[in-house]
Amino acid sequence: MCTVSVNRSETFDVTLTWHPDSIDPLKYASPNNSVTGLWNPERVKLADRAAIGDDGAIATTQCQGDQIEYFTLAIKLAHDRKVPHLKSDINKFMRAYMPATMKAVGCTHP
Repeated sequence: MCTVSVNRSETFDVTLTWHPDSIDPLKYASPNNSVTGLWNPERVKLADRAAIGDDGAIATTQCQGDQIEYFTLAIKLAHDRKVPHLKSDINKFMRAYMPATMKAVGCTHP
């Protein structure tokens, strides 16, 4: 996990994971999940499978390498209730960040 800060204030956490099996991002986005739980999550069309909430997103896709495996990217915004978090902004960010991150880590969709 990596924490992104702006002006010395934590803005969001980024988590990258590789795993052998497909996952359901909506399951991990469930508000009762203490690690990746999101506020008001819903399924969206992004990568192979994705969920976006009011405070973050989880997207997963297959990667072609020596073997087929899955790559998952999760972002979780800091919980500052004074700042409104909009799903549409998180969606735009993920639509740009997911492909760029896949390229950076050498993940090619089969």
